Amino acid sequence: MVKLSSTEEENTEFLASLWQRYKYLLLLIVLVVVGGLVGWEAWNDNRAYKLQSSSDLYQSFLDSVDDKGLNETEIAQKILDNYPNTLYADLVNFHLVQVNVEENKLDESEKILKKILEKHSSRWSDDYNPVEATATLRLARVLIAKGSPLQAIELIDGYPYINGSLLEVKGDAQVEMSQFNEAKLNYLKALESTQNTSIKSLIKMKLADLGE
Repeated sequence: MVKLSSTEEENTEFLASLWQRYKYLLLLIVLVVVGGLVGWEAWNDNRAYKLQSSSDLYQSFLDSVDDKGLNETEIAQKILDNYPNTLYADLVNFHLVQVNVEENKLDESEKILKKILEKHSSRWSDDYNPVEATATLRLARVLIAKGSPLQAIELIDGYPYINGSLLEVKGDAQVEMSQFNEAKLNYLKALESTQNTSIKSLIKMKLADLGE
């Protein structure tokens, strides 16, 4: 048997003394690390399950939209109750807004859109958010339909990412307020901002109505 050198013996004794002094702390660290790994794995599994469940439920909602025999409202409410912070909830809300507009329930549409904006404006990031942009655009249209064009203009002016669609709707609001010169200016800006042929044609019709 190989005899340990004095240095090795000293090291062994040193490690043994460390173990005796700190063994409970070391065991605690091991338990915390292992527990953290297990917890992380469980969190990931739970997150994956929720993502799959919300996806399946949203697919059921889409099926219910196509098949009127299914309870569309009940499935929509399940998504909003169980997965309120997901994109699926936003998509369901946008669909409900459309349905309410078609049924002339403008107050309900306004309420839903304001909730979407409140939810997304409370996030830390200031980056462009397509959900927030869509909600802003649709809320502006609803406000105009309700006879509140000034509120629509204020909403658009307070949004930092102005695009062609918002400029067009701002022009619509200004027409409602008989601000025809301002409306022409925004229609022209909207015309320059879009590449969509059908949208360009619509804006040109609005300009023609104003005598442009």
